[in-house]
Amino acid sequence: IIMEAEYVLCNWKDQLWPAKVLTRSETSSDSKRQKAISLEVQILSLDEKIEVDITETKILEKSQVEAIASSLFKKNLILTVLSTM
Repeated sequence: IIMEAEYVLCNWKDQLWPAKVLTRSETSSDSKRQKAISLEVQILSLDEKIEVDITETKILEKSQVEAIASSLFKKNLILTVLSTM
């Protein structure tokens, strides 16, 4: 369930970004008697905080976070090695 997710992929600036969920909020819509759910998230790679509608997010599993972190680490390591040459 996305309301319980700690990490999500969210659509921002026409891209999917990994983000940490900071807060959740619900607002009622009188016209359809539905609740709109939004999340305040922090985009992990940019340190940017934004608010997104829950429909613009997907659950990000821990294994996916670890894979992203590993990929970023490898890229940074390669760049560090290349910069010392």
